[in-house]
Amino acid sequence: MAGRRSNLKLAFLDSSVLFSAVNSPTGGSAKLFTIKRLKLCTSTLVLTETERNIRKKLEFYHLERFFILVEKLTIISAVPTKKQISQAEKIIVQKDAAILFSAKSSKSDFIFTLDQKHFLTTEVAKFTHPTKVLTPKMFFQKVKSENN
Repeated sequence: MAGRRSNLKLAFLDSSVLFSAVNSPTGGSAKLFTIKRLKLCTSTLVLTETERNIRKKLEFYHLERFFILVEKLTIISAVPTKKQISQAEKIIVQKDAAILFSAKSSKSDFIFTLDQKHFLTTEVAKFTHPTKVLTPKMFFQKVKSENN
């Protein structure tokens, strides 16, 4: 991929990060959208889940911000098969299996999540290797330490 040669990194956002970016424009999740060397992507599954949660839990004006942020994302439309979801269910809870497989299929350099309980496990790290699974905070700490 040509982008990788120019130091551009691909990062998959799960629904927790996208929801947080919509809800908190100054937080770490939103800050990911400002990094020029990151190309952000997500899946149609994440978009559907995030939009549903925004409509249920946030105010109407948050939808406008959601759609603005979505325009900045590359959307991966491939939906995992039942067999692929079953494979991921051996690694993570059922409700996150399709998202995990979508993230793995994106061949991203990073998967960003706020779901530390389910995504930041040794099993998930092995399943997604060489892709690194991080919270936005972990990413910014890593970048800061590399620059010092």
